[in-house]
Amino acid sequence: MTYKPKKLFKGYVSVRSYIVDTCLKKKSDLIIQYKDEKMTIPYIRLTNLFQFHKKQFQSKYSNHTYELVDFNFIPDTYTNKQCNLL
Repeated sequence: MTYKPKKLFKGYVSVRSYIVDTCLKKKSDLIIQYKDEKMTIPYIRLTNLFQFHKKQFQSKYSNHTYELVDFNFIPDTYTNKQCNLL
């Protein structure tokens, strides 16, 4: 599943919990695309998430609530370059 956030905050991207839950149900990776860069979060990492906060947010468009899951945005091109150096 691909998610396109509008902005980053101090290098972190916040993803709504129902998006992560959808990836877990489908057993698929989460791809975060910000501008021209992509970051892939493997399914196995999604199964072991740690959240900084447990605040519930109310959706503006429906009666659903969700939490935010924060990821440090490190583009795949950056991690691939690091692997090549090893």
